[in-house]
Amino acid sequence: MSEKKPPVSTRKGDDGTTTLMGSGRIGKDDPRVDVLGDLDEATSFIGLARSESLGLNQDLAATLLELQRLLYRIMGDVAMPQEDNFTGPEDVKLVDGALENWRGRTDLPTEFVIPGETKLGAMLDVARSVSRRAERKLVAAGYATAHPDAVRCVNRLSDVLYIAARNADGGLTLSKG
Repeated sequence: MSEKKPPVSTRKGDDGTTTLMGSGRIGKDDPRVDVLGDLDEATSFIGLARSESLGLNQDLAATLLELQRLLYRIMGDVAMPQEDNFTGPEDVKLVDGALENWRGRTDLPTEFVIPGETKLGAMLDVARSVSRRAERKLVAAGYATAHPDAVRCVNRLSDVLYIAARNADGGLTLSKG
């Protein structure tokens, strides 16, 4: 006898609402849903870049996975704002550590960058631009006050992604890495 599989679609959102943990049903046009969509898009693009980096740069793949996990914690802060923070100062330190690590391994250009030198670099640039959009929406939705560490992390995330993209494009500092 075959086991009954849970449904993929509940159809409850057909009325334009969705469920956020602890918030009940809310409109899909709620600013939190908008922020969550951008954070989800950012982690998806980071995942795309991570899949591309697996055969090229294991250190980068590991960093990107940590950043994806961080974004899920930030999404917890957005979905459940009344709960204790899922992100905190240790997460800011994590992003700062990644920023310093990749900055020390990468020569940065002194001119404007046009994305597309490498496939991996372009993927990271897309993830960076989406993370910038998520940051703007986090601030607009009031999270700079409610969850300042989450906003700090997303702000610095885009810097890590920029540097990682430049590293992928060939800005490797040979003496460091």
